[in-house]
Amino acid sequence: MRLFKRLTFFSFFSILTFSFTIIAAQKKSLSNNVWGKKLLTTIPKYRIISDDTASVKELIYEGVSYGDLPKTEVFAYYATPGSIHHNPSLDKNLPAIVFVHGGGGKAFREFAYLWAQRGYAVIAMDLAGNGKDGKRLPLGGPDQDPRKKFTNIDSPLNQQWVYHAVYNVALAHSLLLSFKEVDKTKTGITGISWGGFLTCISAGLDNRYKAAVPVYGCGYYFDTVGVNYRANLNKISKSSAERWIKQYDPSNFIGYSKAKFLWVTGAKDQHFNPSMFSRTYNEVLPNSNFRIIPDMPHGHFEGATPNEIAAFMNHYLKNDAYQLPYVNAIGNHSKNITATVSFTQPIVETTLCFTKDNTLPFEKRVWNTIPVSIHNKKVTFQLPEGVTIWMLNIKDAKGMIGSSKYFFN
Repeated sequence: MRLFKRLTFFSFFSILTFSFTIIAAQKKSLSNNVWGKKLLTTIPKYRIISDDTASVKELIYEGVSYGDLPKTEVFAYYATPGSIHHNPSLDKNLPAIVFVHGGGGKAFREFAYLWAQRGYAVIAMDLAGNGKDGKRLPLGGPDQDPRKKFTNIDSPLNQQWVYHAVYNVALAHSLLLSFKEVDKTKTGITGISWGGFLTCISAGLDNRYKAAVPVYGCGYYFDTVGVNYRANLNKISKSSAERWIKQYDPSNFIGYSKAKFLWVTGAKDQHFNPSMFSRTYNEVLPNSNFRIIPDMPHGHFEGATPNEIAAFMNHYLKNDAYQLPYVNAIGNHSKNITATVSFTQPIVETTLCFTKDNTLPFEKRVWNTIPVSIHNKKVTFQLPEGVTIWMLNIKDAKGMIGSSKYFFN
C-alpha cells in the first residue's frame, strides 16, 4: 500500500458533505447495490487442478465477466482437517473460513493450511486475476493496482476491481457452503487490509456469515482526519468520487450485518487510522470485540496469525466456551475512569494505552502504556492530563488480549 500526502480539509469538504447524504440514502435499503440479486445465489462451477494427494487443494472457480471476457477464472486454495491429515473421516460438519488477502497479496496456501490445522474448512482466493505462481490467468479478472481501485470507477462496472473482488468473495463463500463437509450455519470471514475492507462490505451484504474479523481494513474512506485513502478520491473528479463512495464505501453496508465482529488493528496503522476505524465499528458496536495494539505492524503475516482471531472464531463457530477478555462498560467521570470487564481465564495484566499527541498523520503519534489496577471485575484508574486518544487492554492467563474501543478526548 502507498501513503499519500495530506490534503486540506477544504479540498475535500464537498465530497464529505455529499457522502453523508449518500450514506443516509443508501442505508434505507441494500436492494440497489451494484452486485444484484445473484450475488448470494450463484454457486460457481469449479475444477480441482492439484493432485488428489495434495494436502491443500488448488482449484479454479468461475467468476463474472470482465471486459470482453464472458467469464473469468479465480484461483483458490481449499483445505480441511481431512485433507492436511490425509484422513477424510475428519471432514464432517466442519466450521468454515473465507480468508481474504490484502493489497499486494495473493491466495495464501500457508494460511489455508493454518486454518485447516485449527479444525476448519477454508478457502483462500486470489483477487488479482493470478494463479498460484503469481502469473496472470488467461481468464483472470482485473489486477489490484491500488490507483485503479479508484480510477476504474469511470470504467464499465465489470472492469472495476472492487466489483469483482466483492463478487469473488461471495462466490467463494457459496462454493464453500456447497461442500458436503461444511456446516452451513457456521461460517466466518477474515480479511487483511484491503481484505478487511472487503470483509466489511461482505459481512453487510452476506448475512450467511456468523462471525467476521476485519484486520486493519475498514470504511469511511472520505474521513477528513489524517490522510489515508481520501487522497485517492481527491485525484478523481467530484462526480467519480461520489460514485465510488456510493458504490463501495463499507459504511454503506456494514450496518446491515448480523455477524459478531472482532476488530483487529494497530493504533498507529499507516493506512486505516483510528478515526475511520472507529466510525466503521460504531456501525456494529453492540456486536463488536476488539484487539488493538498500539504498535501492531501492518502486514499479511502479522494480520493473519494473532491467536485472538482463532479464539474468537472458535467461540462462535465451534461453540468453544472460552471467550476473549471483554470490556463490558466504561464510566467516564471527568478523569476518574471505571470499567467493568468479563473473562473466562484469570486476568494477568491490565494496561491503559494512550497518546497525548495531536500529530497527523496518526502513525507518527507517540503512544504510552501504563498498568492500571483491577479488582474482581472492575478496573479503576485516573486518566493522565492531556490525553487525546485512549483505550484499555486486558491480557488473560492464556496470553489473549481484549481491548476496549477507542476513546477520543
